[in-house]
Amino acid sequence: MYVSSSAASYFEAPGDAQVTVAGSSPPTVPSHSMVGIAMDVGGSPIVSSAGAYLIHGGMDSTRHALAHTSRSSPATLEMAIENLQKSEGITSHKSGLLNSHLQWLLDNYETAEGVSLPRSSLYNHYLRHCQEHKLDPVNAASFGKLIRSVFMGLRTRRLGTRGNSKYHYYGIRLKPDSPLNRLQEDTQYMAMRQQPVHQKPRYRPAQKSDSLGDSGSHNSLHSTPEQAAAAQSQHHQQYIDVSHVFPEFPAPDLGGLLLQDSITLQDVKALQLAYRQHCEATLDVVMNLQFHYIEKLWLSFWNSKASSSDSPASLPASDEDPKAVILPKDKLVSLCKCDPILKWMRSCDHILYQALVEVLIPDVLRPVPSTLTQAIRNFAKSLEGWLTNAMRDFPQQVIQTKVGVVSAFAQTLRRYTSLNHLAQAARAVLQNTSQINQMLSDLNRVDFANVQEQASWVCQCKESVVQQLEQDFKLTLQQQSSLDQWASWLDNVVTQVLKQHAGSPSFPKAARQFLLKWSFYSSMVIRDLTLRSAASFGSFHLIRLLYDEYMFYLVEHRVAKATGETPIAVMGEFSDLASLSLTLLDKDDVSEDRSNEADADARSLGGPLVKRERSDPNHSL
Repeated sequence: MYVSSSAASYFEAPGDAQVTVAGSSPPTVPSHSMVGIAMDVGGSPIVSSAGAYLIHGGMDSTRHALAHTSRSSPATLEMAIENLQKSEGITSHKSGLLNSHLQWLLDNYETAEGVSLPRSSLYNHYLRHCQEHKLDPVNAASFGKLIRSVFMGLRTRRLGTRGNSKYHYYGIRLKPDSPLNRLQEDTQYMAMRQQPVHQKPRYRPAQKSDSLGDSGSHNSLHSTPEQAAAAQSQHHQQYIDVSHVFPEFPAPDLGGLLLQDSITLQDVKALQLAYRQHCEATLDVVMNLQFHYIEKLWLSFWNSKASSSDSPASLPASDEDPKAVILPKDKLVSLCKCDPILKWMRSCDHILYQALVEVLIPDVLRPVPSTLTQAIRNFAKSLEGWLTNAMRDFPQQVIQTKVGVVSAFAQTLRRYTSLNHLAQAARAVLQNTSQINQMLSDLNRVDFANVQEQASWVCQCKESVVQQLEQDFKLTLQQQSSLDQWASWLDNVVTQVLKQHAGSPSFPKAARQFLLKWSFYSSMVIRDLTLRSAASFGSFHLIRLLYDEYMFYLVEHRVAKATGETPIAVMGEFSDLASLSLTLLDKDDVSEDRSNEADADARSLGGPLVKRERSDPNHSL
């Protein structure tokens, strides 16, 4: 169903570099025109260094400002100089020099909520500016005071990967039209860090330009495959939900459990913080569509090379200066062996993976490029292998628990992308008047009385309900409704059927029974159309596949809402039931083997054979 395209390859920068977007959002570009045509991203210049690419907004006059708000705000030059003179005792003859430094800051940087820049990058840019204009630079400490005098309320955070963290200014970024964007110095750090920090909501541009920029387009025809992939990743950003807010994790319920001698409460707290940081990093990578970094993140977290000791894991001193919490591997293994900790981690995984699903596929019916769909499916295909490899040294029970949740996540991604693919194919059918008329004509020839007669014994549905659904379906088809209108109708069907079970413990079972009955009835209608050689059979088959999948999607979310779980957790329960069924099946096979042996013994003794029939106590029509 999905064919890999050359445009589907994703650029992976070395190290921790990521592709980020600064400035305005590009206009919508067809997915087939992304390869090697960088001018399709609004004439955006692509700056590269050491394999990292930083794509900036178009250079046209239609650039729109991002809808950011910030705690820090630029001060006037006069105020900044006055404050420095008072606090630092700077003489008036140096005011001219200060004025040029401060003006340079205002010309090239601006405040923005939720973004950060490496402190060293800013100072390196400043030194380059002083060298080019033959100015005497101030030292790094004085430069920090200059920045804080202009951007009041600026904060400092220590960010970065484990063992390679650096201090960053939080709440400031390069202006999209700054000439510093053309510098290749520190581009790898810029690409990785000049983006919204994962603890904060992401923001989209307030408006999108409908025209392509003129400047810079002559260079875009010579873009490299890596630059084209980076541009494609930028283009795909508009189809995902980068504004998703990551929910908080619950606290582990230790109850009255006595921890092992080697485990302390401080170790548990360290695990909570470390796992939260790990999950936030995972979300951040997925939001940037850098799927291959997930494997590196998992290998880094589950195979920590930190030295083991009997002392408890260290915690960061404060939230303002967070450090990456590093747990020794043996300590992490011991913590995971604790059942309450393992259950807590499973709950956190449900929250994380549900967030990832909502980021990648915010609307299952919205048209998305096939290249993005294929990238998500390839990502889903790799997840179980990546996690199993990263946790190969952990106890089997821990691996099964973790892989069980990630399997539900992968299956959800596959289902939702398939549903999205069906939705795009069905749009063409639903928008074709002649096909709709043919479908309506063929549907009117179906013997629904016979369908109801055959299905009633299996489904035991009220005849009035089935007739009402038949009439509503024909009416909606006759009105040539759009896909969104059909989706609304299907949602209303689920609401009407399940409303009598609302608030009841039997709601999940009733929802599953409805899915089975819906599928049975639709298969009976398709059977009738097939036997009549209906001209619109192909259209009906496509519509049936879509509506069955969308019903599954609706019921899944209704059950999750009724039980207070995430849809990922609901599907994870099915995985657990499947594992349990396999275990019971093995036991039944053993019992059957013993029964066969007993029959053979009875036959040899000339005794009567008794017909054995295993009954399912939970079986019901």
